[in-house]
Amino acid sequence: MFFLLRKIGALLRGKVTPFQIVTGCALGAMLGFMPDFAIAPGLVVALTLALTLINANLLLAGLVGLAAKLLSLLLLPVSFQVGRVLLDGPTEGIFKSLIKAPVFALFGFESYVATGGLLIGALLGLGFGLLISRTVSGFREKMTGLSQDSARYQKLMGKKWMRFGVFVLAGGGMKKPDYAALLEKRTGNPIRPLGAVLVVLSLILAVVVYQFFTGTIITTALRSGLEQANGATVDISAAEIDLKAARMTLTGLAIADPNALGNDLFRAERIEADISGVNLLRKRLQLDRVVITGATSGKSRKVPGRRTATATKQVVLVPVPDAQGIDDYLQNAKIWRERLAQAKQWLDKIKVPAAESAENNGPTEEGLEARLRRLAEAQGYARLRATHLIEGAPSLMILELQANLVTVAQLPGEMLNLVAHNLSTQPSLATEAPEIAITSASDKIAFSVKLGRVGHLAFHYRGLLVDSVMPILKSTKTTLKGGTIDLAANGSYLADGTIDLPVAATIRNSTLSLGGRDTNVPNFTLPIGLTGSLDNPRIKVDAKSLGNLALKAGTDALKEKATEKLKDKAGGLLNSLLGGKK
Repeated sequence: MFFLLRKIGALLRGKVTPFQIVTGCALGAMLGFMPDFAIAPGLVVALTLALTLINANLLLAGLVGLAAKLLSLLLLPVSFQVGRVLLDGPTEGIFKSLIKAPVFALFGFESYVATGGLLIGALLGLGFGLLISRTVSGFREKMTGLSQDSARYQKLMGKKWMRFGVFVLAGGGMKKPDYAALLEKRTGNPIRPLGAVLVVLSLILAVVVYQFFTGTIITTALRSGLEQANGATVDISAAEIDLKAARMTLTGLAIADPNALGNDLFRAERIEADISGVNLLRKRLQLDRVVITGATSGKSRKVPGRRTATATKQVVLVPVPDAQGIDDYLQNAKIWRERLAQAKQWLDKIKVPAAESAENNGPTEEGLEARLRRLAEAQGYARLRATHLIEGAPSLMILELQANLVTVAQLPGEMLNLVAHNLSTQPSLATEAPEIAITSASDKIAFSVKLGRVGHLAFHYRGLLVDSVMPILKSTKTTLKGGTIDLAANGSYLADGTIDLPVAATIRNSTLSLGGRDTNVPNFTLPIGLTGSLDNPRIKVDAKSLGNLALKAGTDALKEKATEKLKDKAGGLLNSLLGGKK
């Protein structure tokens, strides 16, 4: 404590200038209001280098910065609102240009909290710096012309509290500087010579670190980005990038399932990518071709994952009065609902957004407000970004992704092949719509989707065993036994996340139980309609087709009964003719 107070005393008596006071307070406050380094790395680095290079008072910068950091936590919603005014208000064009400009794209200006905090920190720092500067100047003005031999000085030193204050602030004796000269010195040397040397050494060190620790840097950045997108733990064993060879390699990727943290949603032994269109100073990266080997899904993790702050909350379902919901058909509807919700979340991340307002090229105010409110509740203010200001090209673009012989725990014995095109972080900036196609080696399973504003969705699942399906149906009466079911669907997936998907369920070589009688069903197709939101679709079964199936079963039963009666009558007649008893 004495050390801090003596530093303050040295500030009053020392050679510090108003320029050093104000710049130290301003830079310290701006640094204090910065969010995590990963959100605004460029701003944090730039402010730190400026504090090192500019001859600002480091003591004040540290004290004000600490106070600003504590204050920033309380004023987080205020920083967000100020950021909204800057990024979505009259100055939107300026920040839009900075966000896509080289170097400045790394500053994180698209973060509402970082941009708003930068302005709040600057204003508070300048205000506090001017207040301290005036206090110091006032002290020096009063001390001008005051000598140790003066009656005023002797009177003051005769008081115990004054002597104690001198001991605390000056270590027992206060040497009289030339306060008049100090008052005349307003700026001094604006550049810190040692700071300039440190800045140059820091830049050299940054180049060396990049050369030798590129893999570690990329691993950390990729892990952070994937966890934010996935909502759960992501592990990466190693990452290497060779810009000269235009190639990137990842090993040991494991993405935890947010809805089942003990399993991996996706795991790959090795991922190789060809890089082009690299402009890291603009935060742009294009991967021409990505090849994944040793991929699996659904395998157990040695260490369970954890959900992150960006994990999507469970969807609250709204009852549908005019159609039966999936809960009315399946006992394990909760599991299916989670899987469908998860599928919708992933499709929403890569699909082209819904049609924008006809009046402008940006999102409507109501849409933007609703989106920010929803994300603020799920992720917090610090992670909200003005992604609609990112222009030109997506931050990450994958032209082609290929994964062969993928094993899925829920599909034993099947090997899946996946091909995707035009995957990006900002689909609206891509020239082509995203496409995904998944097929099994046996062609038993296939899935394809094209996610334009009016997208296309299709899938088929062949040879599904009836006996494996019937136990999970909610009905207590088994109506079908044996045989297989082929499912085939071909419909649309709209930009708002809704589907219009006609499904054909073809029953083959099964036995229908109706009225206590078994009827063979060699081949019958039942149309089913899926509409509404993908994570809670409405299911409509064609009543006419069900009636035809029941009629067919009833007709066959009547034919069988009539045949039995005819056989009985024919047998009785034959016995009579042969002299037997009736």
